[in-house]
Amino acid sequence: MNVPQNWIQLALSTTGHFEDATHPFSAVTGNFDGMGISVGVLQWNIGSGSLQPLVLGMNPNDVKAMCPNCGDDLLRACEARPSDGLAIVSAWQIGSQLKPPVLADLKALAQSSNFVAQQVKAATHVAQNAYDTASSWYQSWALQLDPQAFCWFFDVYTQNGGLADVTPAQVDSFIGGDSAHAVNTVCTWLSARQAFEHGAKDSIRNATQWKNVSGPPTRLFIASYLRSQKSKLEWRADVLNRKATIAVGNGWVHGENVNLSFNLAAST
Repeated sequence: MNVPQNWIQLALSTTGHFEDATHPFSAVTGNFDGMGISVGVLQWNIGSGSLQPLVLGMNPNDVKAMCPNCGDDLLRACEARPSDGLAIVSAWQIGSQLKPPVLADLKALAQSSNFVAQQVKAATHVAQNAYDTASSWYQSWALQLDPQAFCWFFDVYTQNGGLADVTPAQVDSFIGGDSAHAVNTVCTWLSARQAFEHGAKDSIRNATQWKNVSGPPTRLFIASYLRSQKSKLEWRADVLNRKATIAVGNGWVHGENVNLSFNLAAST
């Protein structure tokens, strides 16, 4: 079964919240990473060639209309080789910071309905992989997959490359017959994070906030912990904060007390 398009848009909005909480689809960054410019929820960029198909998939007159300061050059950069495109967009920046008029143009482009549609289209392949895996997991649990759970799998696939070797059987084994004990084990781990670990302060807050997790979110809460342990030591707390926040619907991430909505009608 194909992943519903409105689920992809919701998942993009959820994942994008952690980069730009107010307007996740219009996230724009300059050349901080050598990629020239990065635009949209998943930071499609000039350097890797991932941004070009999204821009060229639009009517060029629309691109020029929304980007009066850089539209012509943006189209030229997207039609050129990535190395030449990088040279073109570098002229818009001071260091890694985009000049304000260009930044405003690119944000307007990114949040336009046409470019949002391009973002959804570009994310379809990875979304389908996430959906297939999520469906398999939930079938093994005899549960109905819902949009919130799909958003969890989508975030794992786009931000962490997949589930590593974590399986639903491992989740069930960790829970055993005592879900409260399993949740407490995770919260005890969270409360013991140290300063060198990314997200340690958030983890300590989450240890208190999540101590009473129960019911449907429990399995993905535990899966969040198991997947986090596959990450590099210094990033495990950050990974768990983010994944468990999606699983539960709330939590501390990057210093923000996040409350997520999984309303399909309000995903933009």
